[in-house]
Amino acid sequence: MATIAGAVIALVGQHLVKRSEEKARIAQLLLEQCALVAASSADLQHRVWEEKALSLEGRVSDWDLSAQRLASARLRFLSKDQALLSALEEMNKAGQQFGSYWRRGHIDDPEYAARWSRYSEAIERFVAASGNAVRRRLTHS
Repeated sequence: MATIAGAVIALVGQHLVKRSEEKARIAQLLLEQCALVAASSADLQHRVWEEKALSLEGRVSDWDLSAQRLASARLRFLSKDQALLSALEEMNKAGQQFGSYWRRGHIDDPEYAARWSRYSEAIERFVAASGNAVRRRLTHS
């Protein structure tokens, strides 16, 4: 009987370790995708600034939109956190409106400033929501 109990304890222990490792792996993936989305969004802002302030052409058109979309999709698969997903949606919407406004040309400074500000705030909300979601995931691992 002691042999069976020992085997059961070992199997349960292995299961718990594997489960804990899988949760940690998912939390790491979540962290990576959040960081990619935040960095990519900030990169778009910096590229617009470089075109506007430094007159560097083609910076925005060289931005990797597909990488942003891929990281956003992965994030939606990895997380059910509504605050995070809402912040992601708002940031992507603000970024799309900011980027499309910039690409149109004929920039009105007050309109540009308002869109820049909205996008900046959306990025900050996303970063805060990401941090909260990742911390919750890690503490519940």
